Amino acid sequence: MARRVYRSSELAHFTRCNPEYPCRCRARPIRGHGAPTALIQPMPMDFPAYLTELAALYAANDQALQLAPGVSEDALADAERELGFTICPLLKSAWRRANGSEDAQTVFARPGYLTGYRFLSLQQAMQQWRGMHRRAPQYDGYEDPRPRDVRLQSGWAQQGWLPFAGFHAPILMLILDHSPSAHGRPGQIISFTHDPDAMDHVCDGFAALLPLSLTQIADAPEDLLLE
Repeated sequence: MARRVYRSSELAHFTRCNPEYPCRCRARPIRGHGAPTALIQPMPMDFPAYLTELAALYAANDQALQLAPGVSEDALADAERELGFTICPLLKSAWRRANGSEDAQTVFARPGYLTGYRFLSLQQAMQQWRGMHRRAPQYDGYEDPRPRDVRLQSGWAQQGWLPFAGFHAPILMLILDHSPSAHGRPGQIISFTHDPDAMDHVCDGFAALLPLSLTQIADAPEDLLLE
């Protein structure tokens, strides 16, 4: 079966953030279909190849992809000591290549949504990870607004949930899951959406996300790339 490519005509436009009511921001799925539930997974790709193709998309739209220099091994080791687990090798390699992107620049997109996520630096990722755990006690007994995917653990925050991309983070984030449920896979990608707070399974891993993200961006550059 051919891979489904979402056309921009099928997508609802994302409502831009109102600075007075930031919690109203949320990604909107394909009109009339709800969130995608069974994406056909294309072949995984590596991060350098992804950045090459993403940079070409930016150039085709008269822009430049701007990324920070990669993070040091010492910084990665310090982060892992604080986290208490080893960061997924693919995500570590991505941070070695580039330690985040410009504030408003799309590096990732969630398949089926017109939401551009910036690449968080390692330091920003750690800040969001700390913030989730600092706020977690407020959400004891939290229940999702809809049944949670069985591949995700329950609760509002898990030790192994490490954000790596965001839109006005922590309002919308993509998270690499180092502590899935018994039905999930280590390294799977999940999304966090605020108000109402919800966690959703996106795909099986970082390498699987990249071609899905690239397809989404290539199909709707006017929404995801243009300033």
